[in-house]
Amino acid sequence: MEEIGLSRFVGKVAVVTGGASGIGRATVCRLVAEGALVWIVDISEPAPEDLTLDGIRYIRLDVSDEPAVDAAMAQILADSGRIDVVANAAGIVAAGGAADTTLADWLRVNSVNLTGTFLVTRAAMRAMKHTGGAIINVGSDAGLVGQTGQAAYCASKGGVVQFTKAAALDGAPDGVRVNCVCPCFIATTMVENWLASQPDPVAARREAEAEQPIGRMGRPEEIAAVIAYLGSHEANFVTGTALAVDGGTTAR
Repeated sequence: MEEIGLSRFVGKVAVVTGGASGIGRATVCRLVAEGALVWIVDISEPAPEDLTLDGIRYIRLDVSDEPAVDAAMAQILADSGRIDVVANAAGIVAAGGAADTTLADWLRVNSVNLTGTFLVTRAAMRAMKHTGGAIINVGSDAGLVGQTGQAAYCASKGGVVQFTKAAALDGAPDGVRVNCVCPCFIATTMVENWLASQPDPVAARREAEAEQPIGRMGRPEEIAAVIAYLGSHEANFVTGTALAVDGGTTAR
């Protein structure tokens, strides 16, 4: 784990969905490095070395399962006494355009990406009602602009962006801030698997890297740094925003 030199989350309790890999795992590492007690909430088990780190707890959870989400958040609240920060990083993708996406894929992607974000956010807002807190949803540049062959994913992430704005307004009177980060292509396992599934993976990678004006895919740690900022006291006047962290992709 890298040395950060910041300690903005000492004494804080954080929950990271999808925390076993990708952006979620990078966020866990960042928050732990800054002093937080972090609960990894994921349908997959984290790497053994992550579970040995001081300051990490784990609950296996399908974020699209309403009773399970409410039970998990209640358990975290009971065990830790508070929930200060939630990062909704759980997400999946399924290729398919508007004319050929199957209903099964549409429902599966939206149940995790959008419904899962809603369920965890709802439970977190209830837990934070009297203490305040910060919720950061992981959207996508696909939630800000259209993309070919990604109908379900675009719809789910567009929903996350708008849900973030609505939740921010609802949470403001209770001191609950809700924001969203919108990455582009990030070098995660999910993106690597998607690239590998393309007819020409090499060309797909080249295109993905060229899509960002900065000339490369992003790193999970770069997104985690922005999530940490939005969850910290430094962002106390920031709520309801969808922050593009995309190497300039949506600036075109």
